[in-house]
Amino acid sequence: MDESNDLADVTTVNPHPSNTLHKHVENLARQLLSTSQLIDKTQTVAVGTILPTMHANGESLPSHLALGLQIQESLMTFATQAGLKVIEYKTMPNIKISDQADKMLSRQVNELNPRIAADYFLTGTYTLQETNTIVNIRLIQVPENIVLAAATDYVPNDAMWSASKISVKHNQIYRNAY
Repeated sequence: MDESNDLADVTTVNPHPSNTLHKHVENLARQLLSTSQLIDKTQTVAVGTILPTMHANGESLPSHLALGLQIQESLMTFATQAGLKVIEYKTMPNIKISDQADKMLSRQVNELNPRIAADYFLTGTYTLQETNTIVNIRLIQVPENIVLAAATDYVPNDAMWSASKISVKHNQIYRNAY
């Protein structure tokens, strides 16, 4: 097991403005990996889509799919840069070539390898608020389902999208100041 701060060795090649989603995810990754000394860097990690939190009745709160997917992609980047063995479980066994693209990844279960094994799951949730989004991530050791590390950050809502003059809150349209 590696007991060092995994992201301490990762250097920023291109400095990012502090208010980008990628920078906030970097803060989450640093917080997550610095809080656990139990991560074995020889084992594999599967990074899942960060999903919206659920109501007590099981229904999803309002979601932004692009937000959860981009957080997932950024977490994969930082986990790989920290030296973790990240599994790309969406890899297809063959390349699909078309006029528009060469496809190597898929979200269609029937196109994927059914025998993917991971030692850790990196997953989490987000909750949209009026001016920011709370993002919670956790590293889970499987099959024991032990949470080895967790992190939370508040991401400004304009970190991925510019501030909007019109917003929807509780199914009501609101106009912001001009």
